Amino acid sequence: MLLLETTGVYQDSNMEQGSLLRGGVSLCHSLVDEKHCYEVEKALTHSSSTFRKGDIVSMINNKKTQDLSPKEFISLLTSESPILTLHQAIIVKEEGQCPESDSIHAFRKEKSTLSFQLVMVREECLEAEEKNEIKPTESSWESDDMKEKDLVMVSMTETNVAVVRGRGCDPENPCNNCGITGCNVSDVIMAPKKREVTSVCRKSVWMGDEEKVQDVIMYSLLGTIQRPLYIRPVSFSEDITIYFYRSNILEDLSRGSPVVLNFTGSTNFLKCTRVNQEVGLTVESYEKEKLKDICKDDPVTWPFVFYMKTRRDNTRLFESAQNKGWFIRTEKPQVSVWMGNPTIRTQERFCFLIYPKHN
Repeated sequence: MLLLETTGVYQDSNMEQGSLLRGGVSLCHSLVDEKHCYEVEKALTHSSSTFRKGDIVSMINNKKTQDLSPKEFISLLTSESPILTLHQAIIVKEEGQCPESDSIHAFRKEKSTLSFQLVMVREECLEAEEKNEIKPTESSWESDDMKEKDLVMVSMTETNVAVVRGRGCDPENPCNNCGITGCNVSDVIMAPKKREVTSVCRKSVWMGDEEKVQDVIMYSLLGTIQRPLYIRPVSFSEDITIYFYRSNILEDLSRGSPVVLNFTGSTNFLKCTRVNQEVGLTVESYEKEKLKDICKDDPVTWPFVFYMKTRRDNTRLFESAQNKGWFIRTEKPQVSVWMGNPTIRTQERFCFLIYPKHN
């Protein structure tokens, strides 16, 4: 059971300024053959990601994590300058030919501010909400199916980071972690000015504890832990860079202009997902270079695409390219839109969310 009873704050001084890390990582803890495993479930940063989904934290401060309980792991993570050794399995993507008739190509960008929720809704719901016939539902997140498991949040501010990359596994022998060759091992040295550890019940977050849901990144990370169906809707207002694409997909021309929505100054994008029959909206980190040209048949990049239309009142609609008929729930900026804690938002902040694997 992953549980940390106390909340601690650790303060350093005379911190050398350098490259600062922002964003967050969710770590899933599990027991495999009675050995502890800490795997990156999701990574969201404002620069090229140091972490990526599927990474295994194999060591921390030169101690094997397989021998560390969550409490011991967190204790080392909150040391003065923790060193995380990441095992990264090689990703081989088959490059297929994309017909020009099924592709789109980025050609310009526009900066804007978007007020939205991390929710996808059907078009008829948008129309009814616009006429005030119905209000956005907020009841589904209170389901009895919600698990009461705890999670641990490790928050870091003004975190200097250095990465030692490229220590590849022995090409002659399979890797002890993944059993294949060609993987990489990197050391991530982190030096935060302040560290804070909090154990929270995830249900309290969804019941309106906005001190913990401090921004859209945190909200999206929490969404990897709790099923989106049971998340309390929260509105955000964010600076977004809209990338416009030229399209050769004739059958979709009536749906609007194909666009990709990037959080300005970061490698994070909005992405429409479908898990079983549930359609949702999330934030995902991805290389911008790989989104310059997108093929309709690409299951990785096509969900980043939305078709944009502008209504008479100049508000914009964003329909998922992957899931036709599903739209981002956008809204006109209001005073009540959650902008986060201004003190925290002005600092360089990074967090780890550590939680037990679902059974």
